[in-house]
Amino acid sequence: MNKDVQQLLDRLRAQGFHVRFGGSGHYRVRSPAGRTISLAATPRGGRRALANMRAQLRRIGAHL
Repeated sequence: MNKDVQQLLDRLRAQGFHVRFGGSGHYRVRSPAGRTISLAATPRGGRRALANMRAQLRRIGAHL
């Protein structure tokens, strides 16, 4: 797993998000409010992919 993704998931868990491996190389992330998204465990596209991932997480209530 990408270390940047691991750090991001650790921060989400600390905020009360539920993170589980959903198969097919993706993580399922559920916010405390119940909103769910899927994130790639190994995003391709470098910095842009991580920026897009953070934007998705902010939309469901993460404070990053």
